Amino acid sequence: MVLAMTAKTEIAAEVVGASLGNKMMAAGAGTGVLGWVAQVNWLGLIGAAVAVTGLAANVYFQVRRDRREAAESAARLQAMKDRCGL
Repeated sequence: MVLAMTAKTEIAAEVVGASLGNKMMAAGAGTGVLGWVAQVNWLGLIGAAVAVTGLAANVYFQVRRDRREAAESAARLQAMKDRCGL
């Protein structure tokens, strides 16, 4: 039971992290465009920095998700092979 809750908590954290990364990337891009339109250099630079930070967070959580799903898939395949006696 505790292990299941830990896995659920970990998955929830990854979903929240990926969502936050997407929102940061969108907000940074919007701020960058606003700074470019208003010709305020520091606003554009801040927007670009926030967008890059959001992209990095998104990539980090997507890599974690991919590794977790690959491990789950390998475990499922091994369980099927064990059941079939292969």
